Formats: sequence, structure tokens, C-alpha cells
Amino acid sequence: MKRTYTRTATGAAAAALLISIAGAGCSDSGGSDGPIKVGSINGITGLFQTPEVPKAVKAVFDEVNAAGGINGRKLELVSKDDAMDPARSSQAARQLIKSENVVALAGSSSAVDCGVNRATYSKEKIVSVPAIGVDPSCFTSPNIAPVNPGPYTLTTAMLYYASETLKRDKVCVAYTVLPGSGGGIEAAIKEWTNLTGKTLAHKNLNVGQGDPTRYLVGLKNAGCQAVAYNSQVGPWFKQAKTQGMQNVDFILAANSYTDANAKVIPPDMNAYAGTEWQPYTDPTLPGNDRWSKIVEKNGIQKTAFSQGAVMSADVFVQVLKTIKGDITRESVTKAFKEMKPINYPMVGTPYVFGPGNEHNPIKGSQFVKAENGAWKVLPGGFTVPTKK
Repeated sequence: MKRTYTRTATGAAAAALLISIAGAGCSDSGGSDGPIKVGSINGITGLFQTPEVPKAVKAVFDEVNAAGGINGRKLELVSKDDAMDPARSSQAARQLIKSENVVALAGSSSAVDCGVNRATYSKEKIVSVPAIGVDPSCFTSPNIAPVNPGPYTLTTAMLYYASETLKRDKVCVAYTVLPGSGGGIEAAIKEWTNLTGKTLAHKNLNVGQGDPTRYLVGLKNAGCQAVAYNSQVGPWFKQAKTQGMQNVDFILAANSYTDANAKVIPPDMNAYAGTEWQPYTDPTLPGNDRWSKIVEKNGIQKTAFSQGAVMSADVFVQVLKTIKGDITRESVTKAFKEMKPINYPMVGTPYVFGPGNEHNPIKGSQFVKAENGAWKVLPGGFTVPTKK
């Protein structure tokens, strides 16, 4: 069974959301003087780079500050670059918590932050609302709750889409796995098997950079009809065409969903991509109007990651608005643990942090297909794999 979620936020609802966020300064509840410091750990340099994320979070905070701040206090984003280095990530968290005295973290986009710092966040009783959850620990920690489905939930959805929507019998995986993420990918594959009763025809979790020929030959020899894939796009599809794999459906992970990648995919190849938010290449979809306005005004690159940045900042602001009294680390943590679900138009399910020990609130993926150098949004809305 496939559950389909179609977001149809009205213009009035979207306007209400915007007014709610931008007008945060109208709250009567008081607080201490000085800025409300909010931390963020991002990949600005290194292997996993997301420079647009802290820029977009700051743009939302600037919007709130221009409207008077929250209870008259300005939001101040303190972003640290960990360069995908665990030691730097750990140091960044300590500096944010001990030296900067941030009340929470919002809009983080590091590939190693959650795994390295989850124990620290729990010990210090501070919450993190990442824009991009990458590591499995982002979704299995009491004090972390990302605003994206994450690569593991998405992997299950990609495999489900291949077997249940595209009706492919021989489904395969060819992944480049970041350090520490292998267990999450294996669990995602197992979840797909549990839901569908099907198994992979071929699996390679050690796809490296460089010439992809040997990996593609392995997939071809296994008779793969659909391949979930998450690495370099241009060289992969160029060689796949050389290998005569035009009839194979390649299902790409969210990191491949970019304008640049759509342009390098040969027109006679079948390439799909799973999205974690509303497909950013269609500005008419619910929620994208607000995000588009923010990034265009501030000259920020339009990517799915910047969508997560705007959402994490918006959610953070909305929860801060509910706090009665002083805004401190303690009151912010309490507010997130006790928050009511927020219906955000850019995702398929409501966002809620809550008191649990694990948090993966956002489910569902939309799928797009590369056509004529651009991504075309496919019908069906958000889909969440469920047991048949």
C-alpha cells in the first residue's frame, strides 16, 4: 500500500505562516536583554559543503529582527565550520555551548555533527534542529530532530518507488557511503524488504570516485532494471550510456537533485530523483514561494539544502514564540520537548520534536525526472512507503 500526501496549502495559510514568522516581535512575553544566540554547525569547507545553509538561516533571522525581534530581543546566528572533521565538530559544539552560551542549535548541516555531539547535547540539555540530518545519529538522539526525512528514510522511499511505482523486479543499490553511515543504509534496505517482501538483485556500498565503469558493469551483469544511486552524476551517466544502459531506471538521492546535474544527464537516459522537501525547481508548489522570496532577496543559491535552512529557521522561530517568560537554554529545550506539531507546507508530514529518544518526524518524498536538461515534477504528491 502506498500512502500519498498532497500538500495544498492555500494562499491564506501561506500568508498566515509568513505573518506568524515575520511578526514574532509582537509577543508580549518578556525576556533578558541582549541577543538570543543560536548555534549552527555547517560544512563550509571539506567534502560535504553546504555554504548556502547558514546564509539562509541568517536571512530568516534578519527578517525577524527587522520586525522587532522576539520579545524585543534580536536573534544572532553563530555558525561554525567543521569541514567534516570530527575533532573540529566537537570543538565547535563546545565553543557554541560553553563560550557563546547559545540557547539551542538550528540550521546545522554537517555530515558528522550528530554522531560526534549527540552525547554532548544530551548532557548539556540543549536541542538541535538541523536543516540537514545526514548521520544516523541525527534521527536516533533525544535532543536532535532534523527537518528533513534524511538519507535513510529517503533510501527506503527510492527503493519503494522503483519496485512499487515503476514496477521494476530487479532493484539494485550503488552507493558511496560516508563514514559511519553504512548501518543506516543497511537498515533502510531492510525496511524496504520488510515493507515489500522483496530483496535486492545487486548491492554495492563501496562506489568510489573516478571511473565508474566497473560498478556499472557489475550492475549490468546483474540485470538491474532500477538502481538507487547517490554519487557523482556526470561521469556516471556518460559511462552508463556507453554501456548501453538506456533502459535502466536510475533513482538518484536528494544530493543529486540540482540544476547542474539535470543538464549533464543524457536525454535518452532514465534519471529520477527523490526530494526531501517540495521540489525546489517548481516555485508554484506550496511553501516554495516563501523560500524563493528569502533566497532571491539575499542572493542565496537555490538548492534543496537552502529549503531545509529556511524551514529549520522558521520552525525555530515559531517555537520560540510560544515561550512565556525568559528565553533561555532551559526554556527553549522545554518548549521543543512540549511543542505541538507544526504543519509546514514544504514537507509531507507535520514537524514535531517531542519528548522521545528518537526523532524522524518528516516522512515522505516527491519524485522528479530529468527531461531535456531540467527536472520535471512527477504526479502523486508526497509518498510514504507502507507495508503492502
